[in-house]
Amino acid sequence: MLSIDAKTDLIATHVLHSRLTYQTVRKTFRKLKLIIKHKIVLLFGPGPSLESSIELLFNLVKNFRREVVIVAVDGATKALLKFGIDIDVIITDLDGSIAAIRKSFENGSIVVVHTHGDNISKINEITDIIPKEGIIGTTQTKETFKVKNLGGFTDGDRAAYLAANMQAEIVVLIGYDFGEIVGKFSKPESKNKDFQASERKLIKFTIAKNLLSQLPNLFSSIKYYNFLIQGEEIENIPKITLSGFEELLNQKNTK
Repeated sequence: MLSIDAKTDLIATHVLHSRLTYQTVRKTFRKLKLIIKHKIVLLFGPGPSLESSIELLFNLVKNFRREVVIVAVDGATKALLKFGIDIDVIITDLDGSIAAIRKSFENGSIVVVHTHGDNISKINEITDIIPKEGIIGTTQTKETFKVKNLGGFTDGDRAAYLAANMQAEIVVLIGYDFGEIVGKFSKPESKNKDFQASERKLIKFTIAKNLLSQLPNLFSSIKYYNFLIQGEEIENIPKITLSGFEELLNQKNTK
């Protein structure tokens, strides 16, 4: 269906493994868990609705910045930086703007780099920062003691699985549209325009939606919401309105 080569995925995993250092990976994982555990985690995906969603949520995010964790899914990094929103964590297979990822890393973001058979050349582009504290690696194949498989398949659902594994209290999906149009922030070569999803991309969207729909059963102590202003709903993850989102933040703030 997707013609994924498990052997090249494994090779890529070992390439990333060889460039990470165990001490910095261990420190970064500890820091990541401290950041996310028992927090409201906002996952910003690079769907077509991303900018409109950020505009709607901007004041609330700024006013409740200490109560939330901001996670950028790959290309969403560039959009959040554009709005002046500091990013706590980036989940990326390096399809989005590497320049934006570098800038956010320099500003203190933790970068979770996912490796697979198709992105070894992009891993090579960030070889200089991989060994530094603040970088950890993930894989979709057999993990190593430096590169972990935390679940998920695409950047968007991997971000949700990572938040769940780090024991978030609430996870809110933003910009997770899953329609037939791909957001312009997903690929730097999109010439700043949304574009039609390929058949391969639509298959990936279907897999991602299925994996996300399983989360409430797999991690039942966590509450999940979808701030959806366009696109497709995700089974088992209820939609949340702007007023509902504000109420959620106020409840957390008064605890």
